[in-house]
Amino acid sequence: MIKPSILTVTLNPAIDTVYRLEYLKIGRSTRTKSPLKTAGGKGLNVTRVLSILGESVTATGFLGGSNGNFIRKELSNLGVRDEFVQIAGETRQCLAFNDSRNNQTEILEEGPFISGLEQEELRHRLRILIPEAQILIVSGSLPLGVSNSLYQWMIKEAKNHGVKVLLDTSGEALAESLSYGPYLIKPNREELEGLLGRPCREEIEIWKSMEKIAENGIEIVIVSDGERGSFVYYKGERMKVATAEIRAVSPVGSGDSFIAGFAAGLSKGYSVKDTLILASACGSANAMEERTGYINLQNLNTLIEQISINSTWSGSL
Repeated sequence: MIKPSILTVTLNPAIDTVYRLEYLKIGRSTRTKSPLKTAGGKGLNVTRVLSILGESVTATGFLGGSNGNFIRKELSNLGVRDEFVQIAGETRQCLAFNDSRNNQTEILEEGPFISGLEQEELRHRLRILIPEAQILIVSGSLPLGVSNSLYQWMIKEAKNHGVKVLLDTSGEALAESLSYGPYLIKPNREELEGLLGRPCREEIEIWKSMEKIAENGIEIVIVSDGERGSFVYYKGERMKVATAEIRAVSPVGSGDSFIAGFAAGLSKGYSVKDTLILASACGSANAMEERTGYINLQNLNTLIEQISINSTWSGSL
């Protein structure tokens, strides 16, 4: 039996709404045309890009209310298998106000409380879905009522079935999951410094920290550093991935698009370097778009030619 390639988990999804304004008038009325609404949350951004890349994707997590119905319709339009658990609460909304000076002001709802019964229903589904998958992508924040132990349980369950886990979260959820040894983690530089509790002022400090983290049995540690590209530590090898030169519209969702590109390369059996090139190109392609978690395949093919990787060192620090 051939496994469906990729399973994504989004525990705290949202409808992302972008308002384009001349400027935001605090305390006054502001008019805008055609707000842009998308199914959001990090895991759903990943899901959308994977769908654009032609991958077979199953998506799960928690959805509720009319906002949840909107997201289910989006998944249906993408051709994604919807395995979300229906909850009593209302899925959140996140609002972004983009003005003509390239300022972005965001209002992020906290989201619904997830009951113990709803969490158990998700575990039940995952016990069925994880063995069917090749790759499990766990992305984003935890909703109210859900502890870090759910992420840890997912990692253990996936590893028991030989499924590679790409974990893209931050803070305590990331820190407390490292010892469970996901296949990949991808903090940005600020999130890495948060894990360490100190700044990394020199590049060597980043590499040493990545090697230490990899000792948890994490095969690939990636630290993204914005326009400067990414640091990659893989089986004792240090690689730096340069980004393509683009005219950025919005960087929001580029990290999610990177993860989607990495998962697609992994699913297709690409080499690690070709996988990283695809991932970086997806991140850059997303930054060229106003929509979050979206890429234009025509742009992607051009960007792939521009990405370079330098292997700077092999061995043990």
